[in-house]
Amino acid sequence: MAAESSSLGQTNPNKTRKSETIVSRRNQPLRRIWRFIRATWIWFTILFIIIAALSDREFLNAVLLIGQTVGQLLLLLSFAILQFAAIFWFMARSKTVVIKPEDPKSLTFDDYKGQPQLLKLVRQWITLLSDRTKFQDMGGRFVTGILLYGSPGTGKTYLAKAMAGEAGVAFISIEGSGFRAMFFGVDVLKMIALIRKARKMAREYGACIAYIDEIDSVGQSRGGVMGGQTTMGMGRGGFGGMGGGGTGALTRLLYEMDGVDEKTRGEKFQAWYYKKILKKDPPQRDWNVLFMGSTNRPDVLDPALTRPGRFDRSIEVSFPDRTGRRAIVEYYLSRIKSDDSVDVEAIVADTPGYTPAQIMAAITKDAVRMAIFDNRNTVSQRDIDLAFAEQASGLENPIEELDPQQREQIAYHEAGHAVSIYYLFPDRRLVRATIIRRSGALGHVRSVENIEKYARLLNEYVRQIMVSMAGDISAKIWFKEPWTGAAGGMGSDYDHVRNLLFRLGEYGYFGPPVDNPMTLYQEDMKRFWKDAEAKTERLLREHWAEVDAIAKALLEQDDLPGQDIVRIIKEVSGSNSRQSEEAEQVVLDAVSQKAVAEKAGEPPAQVPEPAPIPVPVLEPQAAD
Repeated sequence: MAAESSSLGQTNPNKTRKSETIVSRRNQPLRRIWRFIRATWIWFTILFIIIAALSDREFLNAVLLIGQTVGQLLLLLSFAILQFAAIFWFMARSKTVVIKPEDPKSLTFDDYKGQPQLLKLVRQWITLLSDRTKFQDMGGRFVTGILLYGSPGTGKTYLAKAMAGEAGVAFISIEGSGFRAMFFGVDVLKMIALIRKARKMAREYGACIAYIDEIDSVGQSRGGVMGGQTTMGMGRGGFGGMGGGGTGALTRLLYEMDGVDEKTRGEKFQAWYYKKILKKDPPQRDWNVLFMGSTNRPDVLDPALTRPGRFDRSIEVSFPDRTGRRAIVEYYLSRIKSDDSVDVEAIVADTPGYTPAQIMAAITKDAVRMAIFDNRNTVSQRDIDLAFAEQASGLENPIEELDPQQREQIAYHEAGHAVSIYYLFPDRRLVRATIIRRSGALGHVRSVENIEKYARLLNEYVRQIMVSMAGDISAKIWFKEPWTGAAGGMGSDYDHVRNLLFRLGEYGYFGPPVDNPMTLYQEDMKRFWKDAEAKTERLLREHWAEVDAIAKALLEQDDLPGQDIVRIIKEVSGSNSRQSEEAEQVVLDAVSQKAVAEKAGEPPAQVPEPAPIPVPVLEPQAAD
């Protein structure tokens, strides 16, 4: 150990000699002269030019001419640099929406309807945003960001604005696509400008909400990060950064969110002044920036953006339930002039699955427009019904000279749908049936559930398959040959049937649940399809008088409200009950159980034959 200590304490002679050699070389006269020339040649050159210019007029003119040329080149270069900087500054400007506390456009929670439980959740953070004293005294740290996600139109942006107005703080927002630019780096400048504005308003008003709408445009996963999705195609930067707004803006946003609690230069100077001069602790920051973002695709966001410390809270803004829709409908009805025919409960019952944006547009835009062009000063229930029909099926676009036989086919097609809905879905309410073309559909029947369901029996999918088949089968019964009404492409009745069959297979209706039931259970689905068609035809023949009456009413009026459809069925059938021990219920049970029974090797349920009903015969068309 002693020997080791002795050797460690001694210097390395080789290292000492090497350092002495380097010093001796630097001190050589020629090297010292060369270092002196390199340090002073510029000054000797300038001195020589000045002396020569003073002693020789022609040399002076030449020097001035060269200086003028260089100056012009420098001026042009500086002008180009300034122009390029101005272009970058202009491109870095994005359209932002700024709402200050005293702004009449500001919203509060009184303007946000339909999500009372959601308001209870965010009200806590809003209270802390407007009054942080007690929270800070307890050592609490405010959330950095809140992410709102949900389907389009559910009110994410509206909620963010209401949060700012309720807290009495400033609000600044920008579209996520606004960060995209042609040149690389402009997206970063836009992000810096946004956050600089947010901090400036936060210092002025105590807090500011910096909101990025459709944040998935700037915050998509960069790929390979904790299993994030990979974006295929050309690089985000493109040619010369074209398509910027990718990782540059995202990286800057992450940096700003991490440094949201860092002290500014002014705060650092204030802290130095308090500690060094006043000898006491500096005051705590009295302003805060809350980042908020919204998206309908939370699954594509970069995991680095959604981790705690950045977007700490993710809040789902879902479709409003029945109570929420009632509050939304009442709120927007209070802002228009309506007559006594308007039924709030009917509107609420007709709009399950509708977003606040859809309800607002139908009541305050479309319904008011219809009343004005009908020369009325108030909105009626019919205006609102037609407004929602336009949303669901598009604008009316009737075919002026439609062939009578084709028009009849459409009427019987829709009548088959209406009667099958009436008997197979007693818990649904018929809203309207029409044979007027809307958005490519030659006709449609609309119905809504009386009871909102969040989980369903597979039996309902079976019944829905029969309803989808009923239109085409009804036309085939009347004309004794099939038509193309249901066999179209995407969105057609049979396309709906195929989708429902796929879902039944996924849920294990035909056997163990699989990812591709169309392949594994192909034969079972074929048998099911044929059986469902047969049972649906029996159902329609059992109630053909109702089908025929509704079809004739549609041919006369083109459009039937749900009340009239129900009235016709009751008058023709002579019964007020939609549920009985009639053949259609037995048919339904048989269809529901047949596939499973066949899989188990059991005989399917026997269906009693309904009483024979004469099939109407198409009368020949009169010659023109």
